[in-house]
Amino acid sequence: MFKKFFKDLSGNLEDIAKNVSKGQQDTDTNDEILKAYANGDMNKIFDVGAASAGYTTMNTATEDPNDPQLQPVHGITVFDYAAGAAKIGEGCTEEQICRALGVERPQWDEAQTTWNNRMRDDKTFNVINVYSKYFGMVKEHEKLEGLKPDNAPTTTVVSEDAAANLQRLETDKHYFFEIQAAMQAAYDNGIDGAQWLIDNLGLTVAQVNGSGTKWMNDFNTMAQMMDYQEQKKKEYSERFAKESGTGSVADDINF
Repeated sequence: MFKKFFKDLSGNLEDIAKNVSKGQQDTDTNDEILKAYANGDMNKIFDVGAASAGYTTMNTATEDPNDPQLQPVHGITVFDYAAGAAKIGEGCTEEQICRALGVERPQWDEAQTTWNNRMRDDKTFNVINVYSKYFGMVKEHEKLEGLKPDNAPTTTVVSEDAAANLQRLETDKHYFFEIQAAMQAAYDNGIDGAQWLIDNLGLTVAQVNGSGTKWMNDFNTMAQMMDYQEQKKKEYSERFAKESGTGSVADDINF
């Protein structure tokens, strides 16, 4: 989700630059973008450029309490839904989420449909940006943060090591982008990347993506790490290509 959003926004950057050069933005916007470009401030470039095109970024998304697109559904807020989705990605069941939130399953199902439709239909990206922020804040949700998954994936990675891996993903941007590269390389080589994460890190895709919200929220970091990620992807691809696909693909990879 985060990578797709960045890719979509990146694809618009060239158009934004062309519009600036043609004077199709107002003078203030033009000046802001050019100053940001001169300072190498990708966050500012994206935020101002996106605003001029009529949509938000994760840095500029707003939560107006009167916004009809952000109103709770059966009492289920966007924070509830995003955190619930993150916990489901860890292996929690919908029934667990409903019990923790104090709602019935049909209410959750309707909220899921409504929130997904809102994100799909919002051409400003505001709803999905608010959702994305909260997806990475599950540890701060008072009702869901301590929920233990009933359907946690089976892994040989001990829980302490899995917790350490998750902590490192949250604090070490190089490690986060390396693991993103490894997962992509796994899929490219016919390996189930999601299962590879479970087998080698003891983590799900949802946990990995949630841990990287702050990295994906910073376009300066994204721009800085893209080449690094591509290089790591190449390295992992070369290693995975040498494996049969049935053994341990991480034997000679240092995490």
